[in-house]
Amino acid sequence: EFILQPFTIRTRVSGAQTGGNFELYQLDLGNSTVDYHVHNAMDETLCVVEGDIEFTVAGRKYQRAAGSVTFIPRGLHHGFTNHGPARAKVLALFTPATGQDQYFRELVKLFSAPTLNADALHALQKQFDQQLIAPNE
Repeated sequence: EFILQPFTIRTRVSGAQTGGNFELYQLDLGNSTVDYHVHNAMDETLCVVEGDIEFTVAGRKYQRAAGSVTFIPRGLHHGFTNHGPARAKVLALFTPATGQDQYFRELVKLFSAPTLNADALHALQKQFDQQLIAPNE
């Protein structure tokens, strides 16, 4: 379990368990946003389990309720928001697996520091295919 307030991330299936074919995580989130980003080496499939999520994919916004599934192929810019006030739960499937559990583990360390090391964060995002981008790109 990785706690990055207001997110809690739980590994449901690790890449090691699937021989690198995929990895699955559960994100529990309060009123918050997963910043606009892009993956170049993996696809992401997101399933809204609880709550309502606003997805931004390639600059377009989509409101999705529990039971909805969104597939985001590699190379497509995306992010999502829980506007609250209720918490939301999302399953995130990455294919192929790229070690996102290690990414989350290192994020917890970075955000636990008294001050955030922006250079270390940028290097970590690059290492784990989590490139943040401006929403208008």
